[in-house]
Amino acid sequence: MGVVVFDSDVLIAFMSPEDAHHAEAIEWMRQATRPQTERWISAVNYSELLIAPLREGKQEHVKAMLGHFSITTAVVDMALAERAASVRARTNLKLPDAYALATAIDLEHRGRSDVRLASFDKKVLKAHADLHPH
Repeated sequence: MGVVVFDSDVLIAFMSPEDAHHAEAIEWMRQATRPQTERWISAVNYSELLIAPLREGKQEHVKAMLGHFSITTAVVDMALAERAASVRARTNLKLPDAYALATAIDLEHRGRSDVRLASFDKKVLKAHADLHPH
């Protein structure tokens, strides 16, 4: 596997043993931590990931997890913002979901190969398949 871009739902489920998708999230992390695999999350999805931990005063757990798994946060620059807006316009996804997808597309355009989008949201996965048929 070359690159995994995380939608926030996978990392939220990974951090929450009571989440219905926890076991699936653990499997995503196993796949994503294989050698030679890059791991990414957009800054917008990172914000989503922080909401519940901030309410509980546990935001450091999120930062520690990202560091432990070497997950890089994609900075939102004008190019990524425009790509996310384009994804949203074409798919009608919610903006944070459009950022997850736009991050995957952006990495492909920057020359990364075998980019996979880790999400449990069927709308996001369908939009990815529609915009990027394999």
